[in-house]
Formats: sequence, C-alpha cells, structure tokens
Amino acid sequence: MPAYLDLHRTLVGGIPYLPTRSFRVLELGVGTGTLTDLLLREYPHAQVTGVDISPRMIARAREKLRPFRDRVELVAGDLGAYEEGEYQVVLSALAIHHLADAEKWRLFRRIRRTLPVGGYFGDADDHLPEDSVFDTRYAQIALALRPAVRAAGGWTSPQQIWHEHEKFDHPCTLQAEVAALERAGFAHVGVPWRFFGQAVVWAYK
Repeated sequence: MPAYLDLHRTLVGGIPYLPTRSFRVLELGVGTGTLTDLLLREYPHAQVTGVDISPRMIARAREKLRPFRDRVELVAGDLGAYEEGEYQVVLSALAIHHLADAEKWRLFRRIRRTLPVGGYFGDADDHLPEDSVFDTRYAQIALALRPAVRAAGGWTSPQQIWHEHEKFDHPCTLQAEVAALERAGFAHVGVPWRFFGQAVVWAYK
C-alpha cells in the first residue's frame, strides 16, 4: 500500500498529549500491531488496549509487541463490543470500513461517550470517492506508482485490490464519515492527510 507509513504517522500525530504524559489508548482493529508499535515507541508512558476480531492477528501482534508487553493488552472481539473504560485516545487504522454504515455511526457515538473532553479519536481508513471520475483517475495513477502485480486473485493494480474489498467491506465516502462524526457530537473534526482512497480523520471531543 503506497504511503502506508505516512498514514500511520499522521494518525499518531493527532494525539494532543506530550510524550512525557501517561494516558490510556483504545485501539480498534489492532491487526498485526503496526500502529501499536509506532504509538508505544513515540509515547513511552502510554498504555494500550487493542481489540481485534481475529485471534490470528492478535497472536501476530502479541509477538511483535513483546518488548512492550507490560504496556499493552490485546483482546479478541468485535470493534463495537469493547469494554468501556477511562481512555483519553481511541485509534483505528484500516479497520472501521469492515462495518456497515449504521454500525459505523453507532460506533462513533460510543467512542465520543468513551472519551473525556479534549480526548482524541483518530481514524485512518479506506474511503469511496465522492465522484467516480476521480476513481478512474486514481486507478491510472496507482498503476504508475507501483508495477502491476499478479496474485492468486488475479489483481493487476492497487486500485483493483481496493475494489475487491468493496465486495465484502463497507467503505463510505470521506464526506459521510466527517458528517457522521460531527453528528455524533465531536467538537472539532478535520482531515489532515489524504492519499487517493485513504484518509486520516482527526476528531476531538
């Protein structure tokens, strides 16, 4: 995925606390632990609870995060079924698009309730283009960014891979996500980074 590291760095960059501060983070969709690893290195006093529906991903993340095992807890479960607690930050990278829109909007409202005033929710995810003309152009540029790939599924470009996910995932437009976060009651919502169909959204309570 082009700009993969930039996406994660921008997501972590939205945290409004100094690295010297201790705070608790809830990560939704921990995957293999890439975001968690970056966060724990950047914020040496942060404590992270990571949730993922896949026990296999949890096992891989646990291995990667072994050096931080005293500061991270990994839990298998649905994104929207986490146990509420005292979290100052909620993060998610490339995971919330698995939920249908109605589930996303409910999750956003729940996240807002979880956070204190001034707390931060950062979401980095795939989004549908607002206009199909841009999707066509994105596909042309994606081919130039990276050589065409041949995989078992017959994919030939990053853009085709992204569209394969739409068969079983539920990405929304970026405009729809921003509007839903504002409706959920977040005081400040912005988009500091966007690259083709990927975007990072910062939301502060």
